[in-house]
Amino acid sequence: MKLRPPFEMERWLFTWENRVEYNLSETGVQPLRVSELFDGAYTEFLNHRLEYTQANGSDQLRKTIASMYPGAEMENVLVTNGSSEANFLSTRLFAEKA
Repeated sequence: MKLRPPFEMERWLFTWENRVEYNLSETGVQPLRVSELFDGAYTEFLNHRLEYTQANGSDQLRKTIASMYPGAEMENVLVTNGSSEANFLSTRLFAEKA
């Protein structure tokens, strides 16, 4: 059963995108290596326990975020579990103000 016509551009990219030195068709950026993300702090990262964190962000996390904004305190920072939650909360806030 033929569901759709083939997407020729995508087929062409699959064929050639990894065989060229400079890929001018790429819409993103080259991915980073894990080593570039952590800048040598592997031990601390690899020894971190995988567990649930404090839902609103730990005090240290909120202090660190606040330190990036002049005049902000950790009480001014709300940490969310992803952008969907942040978008929901801000939309609800604006709706309540309307």
